[in-house]
Amino acid sequence: MSTVLDRVHRGPETQMSTQQRRPIEQYFPTEPWLEQYRAAIDENDAYADHSAGWGVDFDGSFVFQIEAVPLDSTTVADLPSELVESVEDDLSALSDDRLEAVLEQAPAGARERIESRNGSLEERVTAEVRGTTMAALPDRTWPALRTELPANLDELIPQLEENVADDGTIYAYLELYDGECESVDTMLDLDDREHGFRLIGDYDTWTDLVRGEGDVINMLMSGEFEIDGDMQKILQYSDAAVDLAEIAADVDTRFIF
Repeated sequence: MSTVLDRVHRGPETQMSTQQRRPIEQYFPTEPWLEQYRAAIDENDAYADHSAGWGVDFDGSFVFQIEAVPLDSTTVADLPSELVESVEDDLSALSDDRLEAVLEQAPAGARERIESRNGSLEERVTAEVRGTTMAALPDRTWPALRTELPANLDELIPQLEENVADDGTIYAYLELYDGECESVDTMLDLDDREHGFRLIGDYDTWTDLVRGEGDVINMLMSGEFEIDGDMQKILQYSDAAVDLAEIAADVDTRFIF
């Protein structure tokens, strides 16, 4: 598991106050991040030039297949520091009466876990949230609790529910055509959208690429990534492929895991 410092995409780590919480689109891998990436692609003149003709007379849409997303081994306490601090700040600001009201609406299992912990009610609720894995977070946070969680964490929960397949894979769809990224989407199954190409790698490999720490063509040739599709087309448009990787590395990014 990487450290908090490792998750910063650029620049030194700074202490984040509750007024400095980051928007959801900065967090990789989420659908809002993918939308931010799409906008960056369409603003890049070099990519538009290098990818002219891509997808014309053939299906140029891509699926970025991100495997082994570490949902089961990452707890809320392992998230980037500003997310953890915002959880602690928001829960510590609640009165005991409000916490009791929230707990009254909790599922029986959650109440039992919280009541079995040591410390004040605020400490017990906070410990329960901090110790919950990202895989379990959607099921272990009930509506009354979600309303008291910081907005950026509350926005992450549906990302886990709606965009990650049961095996921990994210399928990010990019509709690439003649120098533009016309749309992006996430899928739970490869059959959800027709696509011409698929770039497959585990989560750590993808984060290396998004951090700008690898050359996508070299990573393909070395087997770090697999490609499903016409490799000759990829090599024909290799400059565009490099542009896509460099654009991702330039997006202002925080890594959830």
